Amino acid sequence: MTSTAYSSSAAAAPHSGTGIGPAWERLAHAQVLRRRALGVLGALALLALPWIGSAWPEAGWVNQGLEWAGLMLMALALLGRCACMLYLGGRKGADLVAEGPYSVCRNPLYVFSILAVLGIGLQTGSMTVGLVLALAAWAVFRWIVGEEERMLRISFGTPFDAYQARVPRFLPRLAGWRSPQHVTVDLAGVWKTVRDALPYFLSIPVFEAIEAAQDAGWLHVRLWLY
Repeated sequence: MTSTAYSSSAAAAPHSGTGIGPAWERLAHAQVLRRRALGVLGALALLALPWIGSAWPEAGWVNQGLEWAGLMLMALALLGRCACMLYLGGRKGADLVAEGPYSVCRNPLYVFSILAVLGIGLQTGSMTVGLVLALAAWAVFRWIVGEEERMLRISFGTPFDAYQARVPRFLPRLAGWRSPQHVTVDLAGVWKTVRDALPYFLSIPVFEAIEAAQDAGWLHVRLWLY
């Protein structure tokens, strides 16, 4: 799913204009590359993390605090992505979505995904691992956002330029929050968002199993990180 502030129907039927076809094809190809890049990063992380350990004592308050902070970040990401779908999924027609989470940040879905990746990394008990994974995800999302914004500019023109000038790309500006009194909710879209986000929490048993294997001597830590 793209993160930018337009509805899925807008992607299918954008405002007419020269260059819209090639721009849409370019964005579709870029989204494929985005998914592949995230898949490669995930695979590399799974290969590397069994040999990385937290320099904080496993039973210490810092290690445990990082793991709990990671859990809260994943829960926040799940709730945040659902909130985005409340405003995004029920739109019909070629709409530029600029309310709710999209009124404080142009790419809230990606922001919440980055928070989820940070939370997953913190399940290792290492702040360094969490930050490295989050920065890697941010780099991929930063690239794809540029491609999405090209499409939005062609689709919506001046209204998107005004939206871009008013709302930050990633770092939320909470003072800009605005929302209609009622929104049309796409329940199927919200449920799909929940299903897509639930695998975040698989990181908890996975990293607990890695820690158990390291403690048992089945895996030998090569790098200790704070």
